[in-house]
This record gives sequence, C-alpha cells and structure tokens, in this order.
Amino acid sequence: MCNLMTGRIDITRKAGCLALGLATFFAAMDLAVAATNDNARRVSVDLRQTDGPLDTMFKFCVGAGRANEGLRADWQRQLAYAHRECGFQYIRMHGLFCDDMGVYRQDRNGNPEYNWQYIDELYDFLHSIGMRPFVELSFMPSALASGSKTIFWWRGNVTPPRDMTKWANFIRAFVQHVQERYGDTEVRTWYFEVWNEPNLSGFFSGTQQQYFDLYAATAHAIKSVSADYKVGGPATAGCAWVPEFIHFCDTNRAPVDFITTHT
Repeated sequence: MCNLMTGRIDITRKAGCLALGLATFFAAMDLAVAATNDNARRVSVDLRQTDGPLDTMFKFCVGAGRANEGLRADWQRQLAYAHRECGFQYIRMHGLFCDDMGVYRQDRNGNPEYNWQYIDELYDFLHSIGMRPFVELSFMPSALASGSKTIFWWRGNVTPPRDMTKWANFIRAFVQHVQERYGDTEVRTWYFEVWNEPNLSGFFSGTQQQYFDLYAATAHAIKSVSADYKVGGPATAGCAWVPEFIHFCDTNRAPVDFITTHT
C-alpha cells in the first residue's frame, strides 16, 4: 500500500510539473504574440476569385542527377510518368561528357576518338516521350582534362581542358552529330548551357577568366554548326558573374543567346 501511494504521489508531482511547464510555455507564447501584434499583417483570400491563369513556368525544365542514370529502365519509367503527369518540357542533367558516358578518348598518337552511343540512347528516349534536353555541357572527359580534380562519387572532372582546340573540335563534332541524328529543326529548339556553377570551386577548378575563355570557345564551336542554335551561360550559383559575363561576351564578340544562374 505504501509503495502504491508513493507511486501515486510521484505521478501527481510529475503531472503538476508538466502542467506548470505547459502553462509557462503558453504564457510565453501569448506574450510573444502580444509583442508582435503591432507588426502583424492580416491576409484575406477569397478562394472563389482568380486573378488570371496560374504561371506554370516551372514546367519548362526539370533537373536530374547525372546523364548516365538516364540509361536505367527505372529512371526512364519515372521520367515518363513525371512528364505525363506534370508536363515538363526539358530536362537538364550533369555529366553528359563524363567517362561513364564513353564519349571521348585518344589513340596512342593523341588523336581524338568520339563515341556517341550512350548519348544517343539517352536522347532517343527523351525524344520518344516528347521531352527535349537542356544540354549542360559538362564535365571534362579525363583524356581531355588539365587535372585530376573531381566532384561526387562518380568523379566528374571539373578541370578546364588542357587543349582548348581539341575541346572546341569535340563540341563541334557533338553538335554536328545531334544535328544529323535529330534534324536541324529539332536542335534549334534545344538550349546549350556551358558548364555548371563555375563560380564554385567544387564544380570548376579554373578561374573566372578561364571559364570565360571556355565559354567563348564552346559558343563559337556551336555557332559554327548553326548560327541558329542557342548557347548561354554562365550557369553560376547565386547570380554570380552575370554582369562580368555579359561584359565579356560584349567586348569579345562571344555569342550568347540566354543567361542562366541557379539559386
């Protein structure tokens, strides 16, 4: 009986402490609300009224992980579903030129060899479900890279090319290939974006000027295939480098059709 009574006393004390704690909490909340009443705003919404159609700009483009994942059947099923339900038009992804896409190597004499098999598989699928690529031109094939710095577990090389002429020729060959495979009219609807967030050292080991030089070489290579193909940048994080990029393109006659940045 004594143990039972002690248990009841302990429970009563704990309940009392809990009640006191809750009372203190809500009192503090009331004081906080009272202190901010002078600054409070009342928002009144009539859900029966509309002010025009919903802006669905978010349907323009959706992001994915890396290009190699687009070769998987489960990824393709999920994208087909998302496209069907949400109406996304374009898809952007990292790593189109990474080694796991097998796009670039050099023979023993240093001559480039291109292989578009995996890109074809990926882009053929996008085309089959009515989507288009927002082409992020990255990262650097290791055989063309100036260094060994990488990002992510799948080792996307983030260094500038060691030979800008070979890089430009590689880009030109890629654009010519997609033009031949998908047609000039189709590729005119695509967007070619040079790199990803080069203002972050994790994504680009070079300097701002090295990125601008990379952009200019890439843009000229694309335009050498067709002046109608859209190319842009600087694809930075947090609106960085945008004024400097526009100034560079203007003063160096580097073609640019759109400006991109990520927030």
